[in-house]
Amino acid sequence: MNSNNQIDREEFENCFLHFVDALRVLSHDAATQCEEMGNYNTPWEIQHDASGGGLGSLRLSALYLSWEQAEQIVDLVASLRRLPQEALSVPHMKITSQVGCITGMSHPAWEPLRKEAEQLLQLLEPAIQRNEAYFQNQ
Repeated sequence: MNSNNQIDREEFENCFLHFVDALRVLSHDAATQCEEMGNYNTPWEIQHDASGGGLGSLRLSALYLSWEQAEQIVDLVASLRRLPQEALSVPHMKITSQVGCITGMSHPAWEPLRKEAEQLLQLLEPAIQRNEAYFQNQ
């Protein structure tokens, strides 16, 4: 593998790893999500991390993702981008507080995304295993 391919591979693997981390957080309940994200702007952070990591993984050639996996990533990112403003920024509350974060993440629009994230993690399991193996061999 030449150095450009190694750099591309490393970039993909890192991007995919961060996307999977964001998916795992997204799959949890509101209180756990906020705790894992440090109770700081959790709704925006999750939307940003999952959207950016998902699209980044696809942009970087998606080395071993199937069409079905790629389509599901695109669908999740589209759903994240359609979140209502109230799910991202709670009116009259600081989203940088635990109460504000939990209130934002408790918005009903997040619930189907939690289920989508769980399903996507299952679908991506073979790719996740390859990603873990990549880092174990480094």
